[in-house]
Amino acid sequence: MDDFYARLRGGAVATTSQPNAAEFVEAYERAAVAGAEAVVSIHLDARVSGTVSAAGVAAVAAPVPVTVVDTGTVSYGVGICVRAAATVVAAGGSATEAAVAAIALGSRLENAFVAPRTSGGRIPATSDWTLWTFANGAATPASESSGIEEAVDRISARVLLGDRPVSVAVGHAAREVEAAADELAHQLLRSSLVLAVERYRVDPAVGAHTGPDSFGAFWWPEM
Repeated sequence: MDDFYARLRGGAVATTSQPNAAEFVEAYERAAVAGAEAVVSIHLDARVSGTVSAAGVAAVAAPVPVTVVDTGTVSYGVGICVRAAATVVAAGGSATEAAVAAIALGSRLENAFVAPRTSGGRIPATSDWTLWTFANGAATPASESSGIEEAVDRISARVLLGDRPVSVAVGHAAREVEAAADELAHQLLRSSLVLAVERYRVDPAVGAHTGPDSFGAFWWPEM
């Protein structure tokens, strides 16, 4: 991963593409062979990727019932929704109940991030520390920051804007911005409104669009 971001920083351009329907059929077949009686197929917002569509086409040919879920979110937010579904299944819930849990959490997720030095993928190319949010299928600029320290403060303020306790996930791309993500996590942990902070790396599939210097947070109220 570090090599990937070093190459982006050096001027390389990366592109991404969703799995095709045949690949999803193979995945569903492997799940059936492993003993699955049903599959909950959870994915990123259909408005930014054809993944949900491909999964839906494959579901028709799957050997077990498949419920395809559009979480309405992206990046690590999808993983948070997967975890919610897995919790339901582990407690004995049905595939339908797991899908409902993933969709419900996706609707509550909020996010804010910076993405300087992008290559012009799904985030417009920029060299500054503009704060972005992803909602309704698109990334939208929210505010300007004069530098990385102000960007950290602005993201922290946005997370703490409400009065409901929240859980937070803080992520970063290249190692060069890890310290900024650390500071963001530390600021949030000092607030009584924050129940927990987890950390993640922005993987290449997302970093190809957000650039090597991206970092930010997802947060959600606990039900």
